[in-house]
Amino acid sequence: MLHLEQDLAALRKNATNMTYIIIVLLVLAGLGALIFAHKVAQKDKQNRKLKKQAKQLTTRANDVWDLTDQISNYIKAADITSSLIDYYIHLLRVREELFVHEDLEDRINEAEQFKATCQQKAVVTQLENDQEINQAKRVFAKSSKMLRAALNKKVISGQACVSMRQAMRLRMLHLEVDAYERFGDKAGDNNDPAMATNYYKFAKKLLIESDLKFDGKNQRVRDITDKNQRLFGNVIEDRLTKQVDEEADAVDEFGIPKSAKSADSQKKKI
Repeated sequence: MLHLEQDLAALRKNATNMTYIIIVLLVLAGLGALIFAHKVAQKDKQNRKLKKQAKQLTTRANDVWDLTDQISNYIKAADITSSLIDYYIHLLRVREELFVHEDLEDRINEAEQFKATCQQKAVVTQLENDQEINQAKRVFAKSSKMLRAALNKKVISGQACVSMRQAMRLRMLHLEVDAYERFGDKAGDNNDPAMATNYYKFAKKLLIESDLKFDGKNQRVRDITDKNQRLFGNVIEDRLTKQVDEEADAVDEFGIPKSAKSADSQKKKI
């Protein structure tokens, strides 16, 4: 009887221990499931973050492509278009480090071909209105900013960046000065010397206030000044001619004012 009670006590003890073990195993399984779920969630979160970064890089690269297409309409410079396309390819390769994209090689080959295409495009020779001037300014400004970004990523050298940005500034200056001088010519042709003068003054102001130096800059300022002076000289000459013609019409062949003869005629009638 004593042995039986001892055996039952041992069984109860073992059962209690098994219960504890099962509880511990269940707790560990629960913790393991939570840890696994957390790791999966973290991995999923990291994947979403990488996908977002890859998408941003794709958008950025597409912006560079579009900008290269636009800037090639205003300036024929192989170094600028090539540098921008090289930055475009750099962005694609950085994107590839985040996620593999099957179109990488195709897009790189297309970009290399696009460099040649840009060089064959005819550039804009003149801007017709303020809207076109502002559009050109935006394109040049964005291109300059993009070249600085390419410099920061060591796609281009500092000296090359400075040289290309200077070339774009000079090209924009010439386009803008040409436009306002042409606007002045048109106003002069339309007998509006005041408006013509305003356009000429603004064209000169652009040249004088610019820190860019190029051959013929001072002569260009003088030429615009002379053009404005000739315009006013012609206006004064036209006014004097008109005044002389009016005075000639006011007298007869004997130099007697026609208005006086008319007055005498009226007196005789009375």
